[in-house]
Amino acid sequence: MGELLLYDTMEREVGPVGKTGGEFGIYCCGPTVYNYAHIGNFRTFLAVDLLVRVLELGGYGPRLVRNLTDIDDKSIAGSRATGESLGAFTARWTDIFRSDCKKLGLREPDVEPRATEHIKEQIELIERLLAKGMAYDRNGSVHFRIGAWPAYGRLSRLSERELRAGDGEEGEKESPGDFVLWKATKESDGPVSYASPWGPGRPGWHIECSAMALRYLGTNFAIHCGGVDLCFPHHENEIAQTEAAMGQPMARRWFHVAHLFLGGEKMSKSLGNLYTLNDIVQMGFRPVDLRYALLSGHYRQPLSFTVDSLRSAVGALGRIQERVWTLLDCVGELPPMAERFDILSAPWEALLEDLNAPKALGETFLHLKRSESGRMDPADARRELAEWQRLYYAFGLPWSAAREKQAPPPEEILALAQERQKARNGKDFAQSDRLREELATRGWRVEDGGPDGYRLQRMPSLPR
Repeated sequence: MGELLLYDTMEREVGPVGKTGGEFGIYCCGPTVYNYAHIGNFRTFLAVDLLVRVLELGGYGPRLVRNLTDIDDKSIAGSRATGESLGAFTARWTDIFRSDCKKLGLREPDVEPRATEHIKEQIELIERLLAKGMAYDRNGSVHFRIGAWPAYGRLSRLSERELRAGDGEEGEKESPGDFVLWKATKESDGPVSYASPWGPGRPGWHIECSAMALRYLGTNFAIHCGGVDLCFPHHENEIAQTEAAMGQPMARRWFHVAHLFLGGEKMSKSLGNLYTLNDIVQMGFRPVDLRYALLSGHYRQPLSFTVDSLRSAVGALGRIQERVWTLLDCVGELPPMAERFDILSAPWEALLEDLNAPKALGETFLHLKRSESGRMDPADARRELAEWQRLYYAFGLPWSAAREKQAPPPEEILALAQERQKARNGKDFAQSDRLREELATRGWRVEDGGPDGYRLQRMPSLPR
């Protein structure tokens, strides 16, 4: 089946992941639950989902831990603004996030810990750092001492002179780069406060992930994942506090997903240039169309999001489903999912090359093109159909949708398509283009190819 090769941010190179023979732990930094996750956030979660599925099919036995940050400045401010308790406020947004994950076909994490449920572990980790002289207490707030950890900056390749001020009140810190582990209670926190050896307060953001990763995966686990924006300071701080406390590497490999761009700018809540899954659905697209569009770019390369990319996803999924329908018609029944790839080995091999989804999809469509006019043998059709199930699982595409045939086009649409094909065969390309536009205005995409010389795909109704 081949071995998965993956880029490691720490080493700046692609190399074999390597099977452990034991637990293959993966930690993914999850959302801060105070608002909708936007589709830029979901690009990261979908890339991690693809990674976990490929690992699963490759026999690595992955165990995914994806946390929920349910205590920070934004969630506290949001709960106070709505008059809800912090727990009720974050529970509501957690339910919305989980619903979006389900709609997008994300595999559920094996463990989904909340920061507020692991205060004890965070306090114990801070105590270890204080005992080793790696942290200090100032007026009830505890900070990590950057100067005591010479390895700081390995992940993000930052030298000491490039380090910007860490979080925390400047008057409480020994050095501008020191970052907070425990925040003393302030008036803006309202009733949100926890007892600690240093007085009432709450944990800092970075210590949460270290404590939860240690709790469920220990040290030196297989892969730590997140968006590229978390590389510094969040992941850098996680490494420092975990390794300083435990004396062991935090993770063997670091996996980061590049930004999603909209109109030339990174999609983010702070800029307000974002789409949510609800926005996409209201345009008339399906969650699977968004999933395909976000996975169609390589995870390490920035991806520009456009509505046209969703339209392309609809057409691409339609082509794939057309092949599945053809195979189902030939076989008559659905065989079990294949245990390996043979007919569709080229897309799978591409996924093993650092999750090269664009190449995998390209190989998929090369297969479709080669298969258009080939003779259909029932035994071969059955084998291929079984492999399509496996490839669908790798990409997280809903197999149920593949089996639901599109209703046939109305007679007037078929007539226009046939008229267009006749014009195209007669090399009257002006008339062919006019009829293509006419079909588009009626909500149908026409593509060249297929047994009749063309394919029709119903398009979502979109705002103009």
